[in-house]
Amino acid sequence: MPVKKYKIVLIEPSQMVAIGLKSMIETNPQFLVIASLTDLAKYNEFQHGTADIIILNPMVVKNTTSNLQSVVPVRGNAVYIAITYGPYNESELHQYDGFIGIYNSAAQICKRLQAALDSVSDKPKQDNGNELSVREQEILTAVAKGKSNKEIADEFNLSIHTVITHRKNISHKLGINSISGLTIYAIINKLIDVTDF
Repeated sequence: MPVKKYKIVLIEPSQMVAIGLKSMIETNPQFLVIASLTDLAKYNEFQHGTADIIILNPMVVKNTTSNLQSVVPVRGNAVYIAITYGPYNESELHQYDGFIGIYNSAAQICKRLQAALDSVSDKPKQDNGNELSVREQEILTAVAKGKSNKEIADEFNLSIHTVITHRKNISHKLGINSISGLTIYAIINKLIDVTDF
């Protein structure tokens, strides 16, 4: 029986790190890096199908937004993995489904990728029949721009409880539970533009 191949998009500005990471990941026949991109704008132009895993350097996101909590990754039901280069701020990484470090071995990296895939396998998948309402699109855009629940409530003259309910509905409809995933969804679906940051 053939091994399922998980498609990976790597977003890393350092060519040296990207080449090394791709080489290490592909030691496992279960994983295939289908694209290695240097920034989010290039990801936006990427049209080679849906990735199962998006691995990215969190600095790519920080360089596009003033809000450090609006960290990204991507399309559909992809798993988002951060690359760490040393000590990391846990509050930034909580938005990802997992992380890998540059000092991890190939086996450790593949194990972490599989663990992240396993951890989200029970989450609801994106249902294309559940389109976002206009209000939900507005809330999603505000979330992607890094606004807090209170700021969103004030902007749209809603209660914080209503904003939280909208956010839960958005996450349920899209099957995306991280701010970074919602941000990438908004960028890819042209609700916001990378230049908006």
